[in-house]
Amino acid sequence: MSLKICSLASGSKGNCIYIASRRTSLLLDAGVCLTRIRGALADIGEAMPKDVVLTHTHSDHYKYVGAAVKNGASLHYNRVMRRFVDDYEGSEEFGGDICIGDITVSPFAVSHDVPCCGYSFYSEGSKISVVTDLGFMPRPTLEAVADSDAVLIESNYDEEMLRTNPEYPERLKARIAGMRGHLSNAQSAECVAYLVGKGVKKIILGHLSEQNNTPEKASACAMDALSSYNLRGAADIHVALQHSRSEVIEV
Repeated sequence: MSLKICSLASGSKGNCIYIASRRTSLLLDAGVCLTRIRGALADIGEAMPKDVVLTHTHSDHYKYVGAAVKNGASLHYNRVMRRFVDDYEGSEEFGGDICIGDITVSPFAVSHDVPCCGYSFYSEGSKISVVTDLGFMPRPTLEAVADSDAVLIESNYDEEMLRTNPEYPERLKARIAGMRGHLSNAQSAECVAYLVGKGVKKIILGHLSEQNNTPEKASACAMDALSSYNLRGAADIHVALQHSRSEVIEV
């Protein structure tokens, strides 16, 4: 094992992902409170990391970053987010790859309605990629993460559930389903099939909407796509949830 990943919370109400190598640990986003983060980490025998890497400044990813910084964490963010990020002392703005301990952090832009990045994390020959909050998946991005050992990919909404949701106005539905919104189960499933066909062995479906999706629907859609390409059983499929941590996945 050179890298491990654990989703501490994933969904529209808050996101936080734990990434660790043999000697280094970090959080990707801090959209849930520190008590929740520390509790989930304690469950897996880990301490609070000293570094937070940011995907973007929507509150479900950014809300508790300030609290983490006040408690001693260093914030790292891509320069495309510059005018959206609070000026925390000691924060690091970066444009390309950076090293946090023995983890290389490599950003890539994704299509969302604020400046937003996905990331690949490397250590000792292992690679984990996280791709959420994007309205579509460009082929170059898919190719760039296809050599990962594990990928956490967005599977935000079931198209029919979103279409028929009486609580969502049409403008919000259009935003979610648009080119700067989120990936549907069907879009995600096609990406999953491609990644597994390229050799990715561990897939985590993340950022599921509680109003417009279910873990069962997201998982079934991914599995159906794998079956259609004769790839069923070629990779482990996990689902990251809003109110509980995932298992720890090691690569």
